[in-house]
Amino acid sequence: MTEPHDAGKQAGTIELKGFNRTLAEIEWLLLVLILVYMTLPDEPVDQPLRILAAGAAFAAFVVGFRYANLFTLPARWKFTIETWAMLALTAVAVWHTGKVDSPLLNLFLLVVIFSALTLGKVITLLELALITSFYLLAAYAAGGIEIFRYEIFSSLMLRFAPFVLVAYVTSLLAADLGFARAYVEQLADTDTLTGLSNMRAFNQALSQHERLARRRAEPLSVLMIDIDNLKAINDHHGHETGNRAIRNVAAAIKDCVRANDVVARYGGDEFIVLLPSAPESAAQNAGERILKRMADAPVEGSAGHVSVSVSIGLATLPVAAGDVEELLRHADEALYASKRAGRNRLSSFASLCAA
Repeated sequence: MTEPHDAGKQAGTIELKGFNRTLAEIEWLLLVLILVYMTLPDEPVDQPLRILAAGAAFAAFVVGFRYANLFTLPARWKFTIETWAMLALTAVAVWHTGKVDSPLLNLFLLVVIFSALTLGKVITLLELALITSFYLLAAYAAGGIEIFRYEIFSSLMLRFAPFVLVAYVTSLLAADLGFARAYVEQLADTDTLTGLSNMRAFNQALSQHERLARRRAEPLSVLMIDIDNLKAINDHHGHETGNRAIRNVAAAIKDCVRANDVVARYGGDEFIVLLPSAPESAAQNAGERILKRMADAPVEGSAGHVSVSVSIGLATLPVAAGDVEELLRHADEALYASKRAGRNRLSSFASLCAA
């Protein structure tokens, strides 16, 4: 069954826009914190002009890279470049304010946390490796070969451990949040009783496949399916039997159509199937397979087996409709023609028109 990607893409774009705003604030916050530190009395600042030059270059980069492309969509590769620029600025500031003893060393955590939340484990690990390399280089510049003595090296790495822990824990949280978000999106697009797509997801897939069908000049077929006499089944055998009937029909439909067809629950006892690139003959064959499958698949009720049948209406774009609204309406009309003709059958809108 085709997954409706449009909603996922839209949600991803909204998420990136939110991260984009957050990163902009973090960038300016980083620059402000460094400049504020330089104004504090009695704090060691070596080569302040180099820090100011690096800050000016960073500000020019942010303005040029971010605000000159104000109307371009945010992307994770852009975030990666910006976080590397933040690493470079922080490294310059740390190098000239005490190296491994610099209070500004913790500013690296801004980059680590943002990367872990937005860029994934691989980028975060690469950036953490860069920070680690810089940290060891700064320690070597300050203490020489002595830093590799066990007691000194172990002390240095113990002080650096919070960076690793923050990167690891934040990456885990980001993965859990991503899983939860994907699960919520799946629930929003899924019918709870049958596990099929709901109409929200179906409408998104319908719009997507209509565009593809028109661009490729391919047919697009719809099967509208209704369970016959579901109310009678509920009244005589109970709602649990009725629910089993609904689930059985859903399973039968999925088994009788192609993997790329979109199956959705249309309402209480109605289903709808979208068959991309399927001419009317192929859609009719799928509908007949569903009818045969239902004839061989009774439902277990409170008083024994209960026969369940369905009525089906078929319409195809562009043969029997000019747009998707008309396509759905004509499939519905064909469905009611099947009902009027005695149920447990398939009717095609094109055949109705020909008659």
